[in-house]
Amino acid sequence: MEKIVRTLISHKFVRLAEGDLLSEVVLKIAKDKETMLACVLDKDDKLKGIITPKEILQAIELREFGTIRHPFFEGPKVLQLLTSKYAKDIMSPSVSVNSDDGVEKAINIMLDKGFYEVPVVDEQGKMIGEVNYFSIISASAEYLKL
Repeated sequence: MEKIVRTLISHKFVRLAEGDLLSEVVLKIAKDKETMLACVLDKDDKLKGIITPKEILQAIELREFGTIRHPFFEGPKVLQLLTSKYAKDIMSPSVSVNSDDGVEKAINIMLDKGFYEVPVVDEQGKMIGEVNYFSIISASAEYLKL
């Protein structure tokens, strides 16, 4: 029987607004210390985008150290990072699963995107929690026995 996302949901996640200043974003993420994926929500709690450690580290690398480690950065990306003020400026498009989706869909997103967590939304796109790597492996440890 297929595992369903709703059985593994954690209702703890980092909640951000599109207008949160980047300094606030960093403080909220650092304060949480349990989740790595921050969820940008609108006033109706609909998922608008996500911020991963990659976006935060890219902004820090460029602003604090003045360096660009990855040569694939092009002018527009550098300019965007330098002028970013708000969560909406660095967020990636949202990616999520529904609470009724199979866990395999969440695993596929994690593997494809390199995430350890995936936002879970309801049918209207409202954020209800996250499914994370730890909940999946805890629920599936029996399948790894030899």
